[in-house]
Amino acid sequence: MILFYSSRRGGSTLMAQLLELESKVGYVDQPFDLWKPNTKRGQVIVSYLPQKNKSQFFELDPLEFDKVTAYLKQLHRLNLGVLNSNKRAKRLVLKIVNAHGLIDQLPQMVPSKTIILLRHLFAQALSVIRNGWSTCELPFLESKSWSTTYLTPTQQDYALQIFNTGTPFEKAVLNWCLEWVYPIHFSTTPYLKVYYEDLVLEGERTIQLIYDYLGFKNKKGALEVLNKPSISSVFSMSNTIDLIKQGDKDALLSGWRKHLTEEEQVKGQDILTVFNMAMYHKYLNTPIL
Repeated sequence: MILFYSSRRGGSTLMAQLLELESKVGYVDQPFDLWKPNTKRGQVIVSYLPQKNKSQFFELDPLEFDKVTAYLKQLHRLNLGVLNSNKRAKRLVLKIVNAHGLIDQLPQMVPSKTIILLRHLFAQALSVIRNGWSTCELPFLESKSWSTTYLTPTQQDYALQIFNTGTPFEKAVLNWCLEWVYPIHFSTTPYLKVYYEDLVLEGERTIQLIYDYLGFKNKKGALEVLNKPSISSVFSMSNTIDLIKQGDKDALLSGWRKHLTEEEQVKGQDILTVFNMAMYHKYLNTPIL
């Protein structure tokens, strides 16, 4: 299996489309999503998984570990067809947006390779806010076992301050940092790190990197997909879709700047600094490698 981690509005749908192009590969969209238990798909997921506040899976007790293991094994055996985009698939991609903290545990459950996809969190945060989606920082802060293990006292106090008095933008940036604290700073699992910005600016090289890692071959098809809006573009602004169609890559990556004041950018940078997320900076549209 391919365990692929990203954030909501972080380019995950585009990446899933690129991986799904390969012959006999299917993907499962957000297999840890408990938000829609009344749908046929949601009923299957809820029947296997333990309940988690806001669908945030970042720690498991022994019983929960056993439940998630049984679920992953059923997916690995291709027994949960209702979740699979390709009924003829022999290999699955799991698009994971709310279980980053399990990045070391899931490979213990099934044979797998791991990829993470990062996007500038200021752009990602704005997209979450624009779509009216709630942020999910509270479960991390409420878990004393998790927060005291993976956050310093300064980080804990700062996170609580933002949760209690921060703007929606600050909370969305905090949410991103809390999601990625464990994979970025503590994970021991080998993984391929991919940046959304590299997919946009250096698509051919980045696709080659991904496909070499996974042993995939359909690079031509992947390049064609890169030049079109993804199927999640319904959540994007119309001018963003136009920029994708026009191939204006620089404008596409810098568009978030016109929607943030300098004060907001400074506050966002403060959060990045406190949580030691040095791959992105308020002055740069692309990651610091």
